[in-house]
Amino acid sequence: MSGNPSLAATDPHRDASVHASAGTGKTWLLVTRVLRLLLAGASADSILAVTFTRKAAAEMELRIMERLHELACAGPDKLVELLRQAGIEPESDTPQRAAQLYEAVLCSPRRLRCTTFHAFCQDLLQRFPLEADVAPGFEVVEKTGQLEQAAYDALLAESTRAPEHPVTRALDRLATDCDSLGSAQQALRSFLALRSDWWAWTSGEDNSLDFAVASLTAFLDIDPGKDPLVNYPHDIQRASHRKFAELLRDNTPGDIKLAARIEGALEKKLSGREYLDAVALAWLTKENEPRKRKSTPTQQKRLEPEGEERFLSLHEAGCAELLALRDAVARRNSLALNTAWYRAGSALLEHYQRIKREQRMFDFADLEWLACELLSHSEHAEWVQYKLDARIDHLLVDEFQDTNPTQWRLLLPLLEELAAGDAGRQRSVFLVGDRKQS
Repeated sequence: MSGNPSLAATDPHRDASVHASAGTGKTWLLVTRVLRLLLAGASADSILAVTFTRKAAAEMELRIMERLHELACAGPDKLVELLRQAGIEPESDTPQRAAQLYEAVLCSPRRLRCTTFHAFCQDLLQRFPLEADVAPGFEVVEKTGQLEQAAYDALLAESTRAPEHPVTRALDRLATDCDSLGSAQQALRSFLALRSDWWAWTSGEDNSLDFAVASLTAFLDIDPGKDPLVNYPHDIQRASHRKFAELLRDNTPGDIKLAARIEGALEKKLSGREYLDAVALAWLTKENEPRKRKSTPTQQKRLEPEGEERFLSLHEAGCAELLALRDAVARRNSLALNTAWYRAGSALLEHYQRIKREQRMFDFADLEWLACELLSHSEHAEWVQYKLDARIDHLLVDEFQDTNPTQWRLLLPLLEELAAGDAGRQRSVFLVGDRKQS
């Protein structure tokens, strides 16, 4: 959406999904949609508008009431102008009804709901605590820093008691690859921050960690038990590298040092990793790009045509070989590092959840996940969906993120209920999303 927002999306009789970045008038679009829903006969309490932050929810409600107040105070000509700006062609009684909306909404026994995802989930769990298997009157904690630190301290204490435990080794790997224990701690805090995504990804699996590692292994398309640098370089590769070094020595003066690197590495007893690091610059730049080599008259004169052809062929084959090895090594390292992150992170998450249970606390991620489970997988899911469906006719979602699995799982049951409702009942869905979050 660019310039003035499209009024077609505000039509209360159609479902709409709008791509809108910050500063493009999406709040105006949302408010106009609500206005047209109210003018079309929707009751205030049948509209649910959901966004991410309390500030955004409060601003949305304020802007709606300001628009209705503006209509209530406008003179006849101004009122018609405001309605036309909203895509409404005034009919005989439309201006009068528009002017009365402000008072009607204020006096409604149930107010129009502009809320956050977290507040919606909290309200849902408070209405259905037994169905969600939570204690009535639970406490929601907003600042979790102390709880996270307590969980981290418990994790470190546990690993200190068992130096050979897999979790301890995972912490050591994180500290090594992240360069410090502090950076490793930040990585683990990011795991906690993404815990609802972890739950959504591993939901229904008997062993979350094994499932996650197996999924990543399949994605990376590697055999974790096979080291790509074992027996590298083998005899055929050694012969090719030696021949390439010989041709390098007969080429430009700058290639003599590169030839020396290869010959020196061939003479030493190096591991596959050490050998790869030693010879890589003969084929690749420091940016890990193939060195540019092509046929030139001077090169042909030095190497002769047959020698140049062999030289360029060995260079191309060597580049492909080294790039493939480095890619295989990177995939293997990525699997090892992420496996350590999964293992240590899931252990930290267990401590974090245990501490909250002991203190009868939930955080915002708990609210989202418990609400998702209540609406999707509990034995009461259909009944809860039915009760919600009886109250919601029009759903508006601001900052919709189709890459957020928890948000998907939370909204999908509501969308399915809206789609499966009574054909004679006016229902609608309106989603606003930013491409940067899609």
